Amino acid sequence: MKTKNLFALVLSALSYVGVLCFLPFFIKVKNEFIKFHAKQGMSVFILEVIFTLVWIIPFIGWIIGALGWLVCILISIFGFIQAIFGERWQIPGLKKFVNKIKF
Repeated sequence: MKTKNLFALVLSALSYVGVLCFLPFFIKVKNEFIKFHAKQGMSVFILEVIFTLVWIIPFIGWIIGALGWLVCILISIFGFIQAIFGERWQIPGLKKFVNKIKF
């Protein structure tokens, strides 16, 4: 399902940019497209926080944290692009977690 609402496209894309994933939660949007991307953006943000905490561990944590952050950045870029084009793209492996987020 594609959406053509510019506000929805921009807000959905911004959901993949760090803490901006909380923006749709604060303005209480009713658009399902925005909610979909906001939940995914928040999931990626939570993963970024986890990988940042792992990064604190010397040596092995640095490797895992760096690789984890790289994956999160790539997912965020791809999600951003999909949102701008009005597409719904489910992040592989996070569907069960994303579906538990309610707002």
